[in-house]
Amino acid sequence: MKETLTILHTNDLHGHYDLALRQSAYIKKRKQVLLSQNENVIVVDGGDHMDMSMNECLATDGYIHLDMLAATGYDVMSVGNNELLRLPKEKIRQLSSDSKVPWLLLNLEEADGSQIGGTKKTMMLEVGEHLKIGMFGATDQFEDVYERKHGFRNRDTLAEIKKAAAELKGEGANLVLFLSHMGHDADQELARSLSGLVDVIIGAHTHTVVNKPVVVSDVIIVQAGCYGQYVGELTITVDLEKKAVISHHGRLIEMDSNDEADLELEDVLKKGRLQAQQFLGEVLFESEDNISHEQLVKMTADSLKEYWGSEIGIMYGGGITGGLSRGKITKGTILDVCKSMHTPIIMELTGKQLSGLIAETYNDDITNKPVYGGGFRPHGISIGKLQFSGVSWSRAAENVTDIYVNGEAIDFTKVYRAGTGAPLLYEDVCGYPSVEGSKLIELGKNIMIKDVLMNDLKKRYEATTV
Repeated sequence: MKETLTILHTNDLHGHYDLALRQSAYIKKRKQVLLSQNENVIVVDGGDHMDMSMNECLATDGYIHLDMLAATGYDVMSVGNNELLRLPKEKIRQLSSDSKVPWLLLNLEEADGSQIGGTKKTMMLEVGEHLKIGMFGATDQFEDVYERKHGFRNRDTLAEIKKAAAELKGEGANLVLFLSHMGHDADQELARSLSGLVDVIIGAHTHTVVNKPVVVSDVIIVQAGCYGQYVGELTITVDLEKKAVISHHGRLIEMDSNDEADLELEDVLKKGRLQAQQFLGEVLFESEDNISHEQLVKMTADSLKEYWGSEIGIMYGGGITGGLSRGKITKGTILDVCKSMHTPIIMELTGKQLSGLIAETYNDDITNKPVYGGGFRPHGISIGKLQFSGVSWSRAAENVTDIYVNGEAIDFTKVYRAGTGAPLLYEDVCGYPSVEGSKLIELGKNIMIKDVLMNDLKKRYEATTV
């Protein structure tokens, strides 16, 4: 006996709402056509649907995305790093519990070994008369970031996948789908160990445009780019007795801003944008003068030093895209130029490293380095020059001299504590060679650099208006 299934799949929307309207309209129409032809169809998402750099997402604490997923009619979603890394752990638990669309996650757990919030390790979906689809999801663990940031624990990804797939087959699944937020290369590597256990990997995370399905060790791998630009369609025929896929074909359907929009989703977005307007209108600060980009980056370095109570504050220009006009500075004003989503950290570095960073901030080859991923918005922005708080120096004939830390001559062997952003911890991210060998002391919990800056500005404003 055979059954055919069409999987409509998306991934990595990152809050690109205009194309989400088009995706939703297409998915609903295509699903209706397939069902009218007595075809089996499911709709899945690979994660990073949310993005806290988008005002609508930030203002609604992500709830606008729960409403969007439900309105489009998704059956299930995997959990991406933007659902996990950019939210407080309490909010992750709450959103995953409140979501009408199940969140699949098997390779992270609470400190006590329990499942995180309302996430599920696996689920079984029955479609048609005989097809039982076993599904699970896994996410990029970013080494031990979630353990440090949220107190979650990593599970062994491959071991958990093998266990889940075997259990689902034991429960009668004749098709096993893996919703992966691991990245395309990782998917291909994992597939080599999953032949006979997993039939299809619906990919995400790396924003890879896979125009035609890739097959590795009999595992079918697909991924639909990012930002709402595509809807993926994979049609497979399953031999129910052999519990094996006997044929498949797939394609990507490109979305266009001129395509039909989903009116139901438009209503969801209108409500979210009204909330966003109220949230963004809060006045944080009033400035008598324009604030240049360089000044705002320096103010952020000051706020990071103050936040951590550290000896030094450091901020990179690429975390902020512009300056501010004089007058009332609102949350919206700040968020328009601070879209990057970076966690504040405190790190240790030696006086020698600090001296090196000061010299390197005058090197155009370093400061012009474009950065992608890592929470930078927009992608491809230059890392920019560093601004320091608590540090002064002189510069003549390309040489940096007379460096002082809080009024004292620098000690090149001393270890200093610096408040900064997570990207500065890694040379391969920020491009500053002198950070190599620095040590992470603490990650900020439930807060981003833009929040540190806004809180500092608000505190200054309140002090002047009392």
